[in-house]
Amino acid sequence: MESQDVAKSMRGSIGMLAMHWLLAPSTTEQAVEAGMPDGIAGYAVGRLGVLGDCPVDNVVAAAFFWDPGFLSKQTVKGRSQFDPKDGAAIYAKICQKWGEDHLKGFDGVERLGELAERVVRTASPLGAPLFVGWRDQSLPELGAGRTMQLCQTLRELGFSRFCSAMLGSGLSPLDAIMSGPTGAWNAEMFGWKAPFPDGEPNQGRRQEIEVHANTLHAKDFEVLSPEEREEFVSLCKQARNHATSLMTEASSAMMPGK
Repeated sequence: MESQDVAKSMRGSIGMLAMHWLLAPSTTEQAVEAGMPDGIAGYAVGRLGVLGDCPVDNVVAAAFFWDPGFLSKQTVKGRSQFDPKDGAAIYAKICQKWGEDHLKGFDGVERLGELAERVVRTASPLGAPLFVGWRDQSLPELGAGRTMQLCQTLRELGFSRFCSAMLGSGLSPLDAIMSGPTGAWNAEMFGWKAPFPDGEPNQGRRQEIEVHANTLHAKDFEVLSPEEREEFVSLCKQARNHATSLMTEASSAMMPGK
């Protein structure tokens, strides 16, 4: 299997797997129980907390698609209540727990983790601050929790490659959101205010960006042999399907039409 084909497959497997744990009500509930702020303020010192106590603009830049003013306020609010480094560690534990709950019984869990870790350890850090932050979080012992955290780290790698592809594309972050499949729902979640621009005229350009992003991401999988890439893609899809079969309303993202 070619590296480009691996990259193309990631959004529907690893990307969806990570999205569910990140946006699950249970993730927010566990974070609040650990003393973190509720809502996006907690998210800003959780998922984005891996950036540490950097300038707030660095957080906005790394998150890329959020309304800058909205995310800045939420980051300041979150940091006023919780240290981002501590928040990142808590989010990593929640991610591990989600993996233990949703990848239990999956026979390929350790092999998936092994292949994912090889990609994570060799991928270029250029233009990928959230990937680096998650890569450098402590990993647990072999098992479902470790594999899930590595999948989350891979999700950040793919996200960072998409952000890099966006630069110079001529599309604003909001234009890109509105040209995607969840449009206004995503825009509202990311703090943008209606009325939103029509996304349909930009769908062709978005497709071009996705192709470019896959080209950038493909290089990350060259550490694997063609046979390993095929195995990896298969394991990613199996993991997503296995986890989906164990999801509840509390442990999955509430997407439009779900």
